[in-house]
Amino acid sequence: MNFDEDLVLPITFTFPKFLRYSTLTIGFGALILAICWIVFRINADASTIQKILPFIAMFLTYDSIQRNLFTLNKVIMTDEHIEFAFIAKKSVKIKWDAIKKLDSTVTVKRKHFTLHYTVDDTTKKFDFSMAFKNIIDIINYIKRIAPHIETDEFVQSLMYIPNKSVVGGKDPSTQKGE
Repeated sequence: MNFDEDLVLPITFTFPKFLRYSTLTIGFGALILAICWIVFRINADASTIQKILPFIAMFLTYDSIQRNLFTLNKVIMTDEHIEFAFIAKKSVKIKWDAIKKLDSTVTVKRKHFTLHYTVDDTTKKFDFSMAFKNIIDIINYIKRIAPHIETDEFVQSLMYIPNKSVVGGKDPSTQKGE
């Protein structure tokens, strides 16, 4: 690859583990509690609200669990590829040379970036959320490592020129003058 020599790879961006696993723990706990409520507390004398409430709780906890298990958990950039890792879904690895385009889609329901890439002469797409932590840095590293990719106007507006001394680990604002 032809990228700056001061860029140290691999670079990893991870969703906060405490937040992810505490949400999963609370979700599974609430799901078990709702199931126990249905099995042990609901009988013929129970009110309608007592019969409906556990099913509403189960639906909401299922949604939370599903989102945390199947949404993007980690982005790893190496010399050869970029990897998008999930907790309960197979990771997606895309070689830098295979990436052709990076664009954005903003709709009422969803805001995401799309990587267009080719594998065995087949064009594929991979969508990832704009809500991921440090997404602007991720987009900039992708463009920096693979400058050949096309970008749309919105993605281009997110680009910044990183200070080489900061990327190399030395922030010039903290250094004393000579």
